[in-house]
Amino acid sequence: MKYAYWLDNIPGISRGKIFRILDQVATPAELFETSPDTIRKLEGITQEDACNIIESKKTDNPDEMFAKLSAQGISFVSYLDKDYPSKLRNIADPPFALYYIGNLPDEHRYTVAIVGARGRSAYGMEITQKLAQELAKGQVQVVSGMARGVDGDAHKGCLKEGGATYAVLGCGVDHCYPAEHRYLYEQIPVNGGVLSEYPPKTMPLARLFPARNRIISGLSDCVVVTEARKKSGSLITADYAMEQGKDVYVVPGRITDNLSKGCNTLIRQGAGIILDIEDFMRELSIHASPDCVQMDFRKNLLEKDECLVYSLLDFCPTSVGTILEKTTFPLLELLELLERMEHKGLIAEIAPNYYVQSL
Repeated sequence: MKYAYWLDNIPGISRGKIFRILDQVATPAELFETSPDTIRKLEGITQEDACNIIESKKTDNPDEMFAKLSAQGISFVSYLDKDYPSKLRNIADPPFALYYIGNLPDEHRYTVAIVGARGRSAYGMEITQKLAQELAKGQVQVVSGMARGVDGDAHKGCLKEGGATYAVLGCGVDHCYPAEHRYLYEQIPVNGGVLSEYPPKTMPLARLFPARNRIISGLSDCVVVTEARKKSGSLITADYAMEQGKDVYVVPGRITDNLSKGCNTLIRQGAGIILDIEDFMRELSIHASPDCVQMDFRKNLLEKDECLVYSLLDFCPTSVGTILEKTTFPLLELLELLERMEHKGLIAEIAPNYYVQSL
């Protein structure tokens, strides 16, 4: 871990370069012991990068560096560690490391990201906080970015119910940004955590924020956008979510309202619509319970493997490819399973290889 921390803090060595290095050198500890000549021959990095690594080996002490980090109350996990969030391992551009205060999200609990406009309306504030409160009551974890507006509302609503909420920052976790969210910054780690892929002392620069959105969506099972303008950072999060195969839900708004244009655009692209919070929670209870604990009368009709597949479907068409990505079934076994469930009347194939719940 200490050598991974050392590697992540070498000037000029981006996460992409780190992964290229680790394709050639087994571990960061091995890199630390590698000769300068071998380092200069590594592919995918420049000679300047090689010089930075060699110089860092001479001047930096990983034990001292890691001790200083721990003394600040900051925890560290890298892609090489078993505690690294499994959901992030599956995204296209995973962070090499995470720095965090408090805890990482519980892998065994359903997690919802809530994002939206910084300059949200009073309605946006009300609906966001209410939604986050209901999620917290249902033991659902809430992830957001601790930004002004909707992000802050999501964290506040969750905290009101004593829920677990997680803030992904676009700066080092030693910076409270924005400064007016000091209360959130201090309270979130009590049951949740504040985290970032950027090392401590990294300032909140505008160019860093879009990339952090892939982590917000990556940590979540689904993403909710409550208010967003047509050009909004929240839509970047939604795009990442769709690329990652996550469900996206939006709160619809008036077509004349600029704060609803982003949400209404997502609806046109096929996002789910939240018309009632209780209905949304009921829908989540199906997605969040692949072991059928909350599937009411249907649990008696379903075998264990059927239950898992059923939990991945709703009343919007879902492709066989999407189901394959979210399960470990071989294709032929999945097709046989779908056919069996269709014969039972549990699901229906409404188009070739697209299924919906029918019960």
